[in-house]
Amino acid sequence: MTLSASSTCTATWQFLSRPDLNVPILNITHNTPSASQLSPGLLFISPFSGDSDHDELASPPQPGPYIFEPHSGQLVWSGFAQYTAGWTVSLHKTRFKGKDALLAFEGKHNALHGHGHGHLTLLDQSYGLIKSVGAGHHRLVDKHEAQVIADGASALVQIYHPVPGYGLQQSAGEGGEEGGEGGEEGEEGEQHDHVHRQWVVDAQFQEVDVQTGRTLFEWHSLDHVPVHHSNISLVGGQAGNGTSSQQAWDYFHINSVDKDRHGDYLISARDVNSVYKISGKTGRIIWALGGRNTHNKDFEHLDDQVAFSYQHHAKFHGYDHNGRQLISLYDNSAHGTETGAGTEVRDAKTSSGKIIALDTSADRSKGGKWTARTWRAFYPPFDLLSKSQGSTHLLQDGHVVVNWGSEGAVTEFNDAGEVLWHAFLASNSHHPEAARDGHVQNYRAFKSTWSGHPAEEPAVVGLAYRSDEDGKLLPFKARGNARGAAPLKAHIVLAASWNGDTEVRAWKFQRRRKPAHETRTWSDWSFIASSIKRLEGWRGVHHLATKPRSGFETRAVVGVESVGLASELHKHQIRAIALDARGRTLTVTRWEDIDTQRPVPPQLQEIDAAGDATAFVVQTAHH
Repeated sequence: MTLSASSTCTATWQFLSRPDLNVPILNITHNTPSASQLSPGLLFISPFSGDSDHDELASPPQPGPYIFEPHSGQLVWSGFAQYTAGWTVSLHKTRFKGKDALLAFEGKHNALHGHGHGHLTLLDQSYGLIKSVGAGHHRLVDKHEAQVIADGASALVQIYHPVPGYGLQQSAGEGGEEGGEGGEEGEEGEQHDHVHRQWVVDAQFQEVDVQTGRTLFEWHSLDHVPVHHSNISLVGGQAGNGTSSQQAWDYFHINSVDKDRHGDYLISARDVNSVYKISGKTGRIIWALGGRNTHNKDFEHLDDQVAFSYQHHAKFHGYDHNGRQLISLYDNSAHGTETGAGTEVRDAKTSSGKIIALDTSADRSKGGKWTARTWRAFYPPFDLLSKSQGSTHLLQDGHVVVNWGSEGAVTEFNDAGEVLWHAFLASNSHHPEAARDGHVQNYRAFKSTWSGHPAEEPAVVGLAYRSDEDGKLLPFKARGNARGAAPLKAHIVLAASWNGDTEVRAWKFQRRRKPAHETRTWSDWSFIASSIKRLEGWRGVHHLATKPRSGFETRAVVGVESVGLASELHKHQIRAIALDARGRTLTVTRWEDIDTQRPVPPQLQEIDAAGDATAFVVQTAHH
């Protein structure tokens, strides 16, 4: 039998076996006929609310790191309670000591000033803690970069570090510079204002040893780039007004750090519209690729698409066959007003993901010119323009995953720039563009293969209901009243799930009569696996159904023909056995009492007699 849905387009859904999970939905607007047409792998996102952190109605209700199967939109893993230090972003797969691992930033989010403080957290394939990584030199790790390199030997972190002592004039960010005429003003009020505005953010990044915490490399923006290079006005207060440590003027704003095989670094400096290549030996700036309205003119742009502004997520990608260095970035072409001060900037119709080829072969001392040419550009299907956040992830098969930051959407493109898959992260509306109102945002998105083997036990539930002759589900205690009407039929709705698992291919459901005395413990997996045949042969254990896995939660419906059994379902228990692709037992749930008291869930309406008891799952909204 199959279960019908009351709605397949809800902003969130509940799993019968995990009612504690309230997971964001993927509103998929573009998709391919087959999953094989997409790049292989799972989608890693960390959606959060653009509303107040204290708004209980904000969407998503459970912000945090998630893994989804993108083609179906089905959940693989909810990390809502796994990362417990607070706000979490940049979940992605990495390598640590020869094994796959998960990495994310978690900590405190300061949305008003566009930064946050916390640490990097590594999890193993069982979703257990490997290690937390902080910065060296008593610095606080900022939210903008989370990356381990060299098989986990070291980590790249970014630091938001306010420092005093700069007599900042109000025109800074509009051609002004540090000090300047601040001490020579004729009016006492202006002198006082300049003295008062003395805090600036020294944007820093470090490479740190993951095991020891030792700082291997450190770079400071104030040592290399003057404050008058900023595109963000001090007087507007949009990036801090310089009046205190909390209001330090973020003139540079590093939002990504990468390292190439030669040991040099690539950083994105959003508030100067530039990407810098930094020597890993001396810290000097090797080159600066400037976008729109910038002081940096190292490169001549060979096409209009090279132009960018307020960008994120700059990454190295080696060299092409002509020896040109390839980098990718996310071009916001917009800047918001996190504090409500200043003016929003919109430099283009949409944001975009870009791959840029840089030719530095010319001898500039002899009049040669370095050039920048657009290699690929990827534009959104809904004219999205994100005033904050965003990422561009290049995949091995040439596909590209672009995350649209504050617009709460993700797109997969092929190498020709064609949209293959697009989804909005659901908000409080059923509309496919619901996330565009700012409720749901996502800093970065990644796509990778992943094998998860959860340490936590799987969940199973058995719910007893009755149905009338039309197949409508009714509470188990319901009784037919109409004289001559057919008696109500009894059914057990079964559901099993295992948060984070990627190996289960089928679930086998079993029933038994509840023992008179039972100690409710979950035994060691290996013991259970080795004893399965003996347990199945144990008197009173009955096979109910074996169902192929269907998304995060697999469901089945079993009719109860025996009137005597139906009247005593409250005295029975169910469990589920997880099977791999070869039919081998991976684990077994504990025995759970059949629940005859639970109301009919709103997402379950009726029993369809024409079916084979396949699992029913409410998982995505396709438009």
